[in-house]
Amino acid sequence: MRYFLPIFAILVVSILSILGFRGEFTENTPIEVFPDMDRQAKFKSQTKNKLFSNGMADRLPVPGTAIRGNLINQENVFSTNPKFHNLAYRTGKDENDTWVAKFSDEIAETQKNKFAIDMSLMRLGKEKYDIHCAVCHGKYGDGKGVTSYFGLQPRNLSDPTQPNYYLSSKTDGETYNTISRGYGTMLGLMDKLTPRERWAIVLYVRCLQNYVGEATLAMDKKS
Repeated sequence: MRYFLPIFAILVVSILSILGFRGEFTENTPIEVFPDMDRQAKFKSQTKNKLFSNGMADRLPVPGTAIRGNLINQENVFSTNPKFHNLAYRTGKDENDTWVAKFSDEIAETQKNKFAIDMSLMRLGKEKYDIHCAVCHGKYGDGKGVTSYFGLQPRNLSDPTQPNYYLSSKTDGETYNTISRGYGTMLGLMDKLTPRERWAIVLYVRCLQNYVGEATLAMDKKS
């Protein structure tokens, strides 16, 4: 009998909770436990914003922003006259599903929107290589980056005297594809770099290959 009253009280409360508090329409302000979550100070996409001169809430990233996620060609998205490049420029393969042999011969001269292969492109390649590649492959592309001291064995891209020399038989298209999609433990950079930046890295790596390779072979001959 001593358990009857507590059980009865719990049963009554349960029934009232189910049947008696079903709610009703009201114009009163609801109780907000976290008001800043219900009414956030933000601008929704594609809405007006008086803060900027053009009245647009959507803003382009500032120059030099390191893009993360799926990279979108913003010039095409925000342009009334979008520009599209050929298949070889975007993928490293031509219409015959063959890897592009040389970047300078088959890409820059055939793509719709040409750009010069000059020192500015080389500097761009060096800049992006130092940011995304040097930590593993080393400053000179010899595979002696920081990660090589922690058990990893990055590819040697430039020193032909080492047994793990990688680029000796690789075309520029294959190298571009590896940079884009990754290989083994290497992550792809397709979502972080534009096609032009990836081709610039290919150009810079080829120059490292020539510079380091010739210097190493010359030193071996002297010794």
